[in-house]
Amino acid sequence: MEFRKATKKDLDRVMQIISDARTRIGKLGIDQWQYGYPTRDIVKEDVELSRFYVGEEEGEILSVFVIVDDGEPTYETIYEGSWLTGDEDKYVAVHRIAVSGNAVRRGVASETFRFVATQALSRGFSSIRIDTHEGNIPMRRMLEKNGFVYCGIIYLSDGEKRVAYEKKLGD
Repeated sequence: MEFRKATKKDLDRVMQIISDARTRIGKLGIDQWQYGYPTRDIVKEDVELSRFYVGEEEGEILSVFVIVDDGEPTYETIYEGSWLTGDEDKYVAVHRIAVSGNAVRRGVASETFRFVATQALSRGFSSIRIDTHEGNIPMRRMLEKNGFVYCGIIYLSDGEKRVAYEKKLGD
C-alpha cells in the first residue's frame, strides 16, 4: 500500500469513502458522523492545508485520514484519565480516518497507522493521539489492536463526548 497527500482531484473518491463509513457507523446505532460531518468543505480545507492523506493500492484509494501536527485544542483537557505522554511531548493527532467498504478487515487501517507512526517518528513526534465515539466498538478494537491505549474522555468543541487513545512511539 502506498500513501500520499490528497489532492483536489481525490475529493469525490474521498467523500464516497467517508459516506460509506458514515453508513457503517450509523448501522452501529451511534450518531458519530451522522449529521453531515465531515463536510466536503472541511475535507477540501484539509487538502489545502496539506494534511489530508490517502492510502492506495493499484491506484485505488482505500483509506483516508488527516494528520494534525500543530496540536489539538480539544486534547488540552482530558477527564477520567491522563495522556501517556506529557504536555512537553510532541504528538500528532489523527482525524477523519475512514477505510473503503471493500477494504474493511483487510489490514488497511493497520497499514495506515504504521504509515502515520513512521511519519510522526521521522518528524520528531513521540506519540499519536486519536478520539472516537464511545459506541464505535469496531474502531476502539482496531485502535487497541494497533497498540493504542485508552486514556480518558475528551470533549469536542461542540460539547460532544469522545473516548481518547494514545500510542507512544519509539519504545
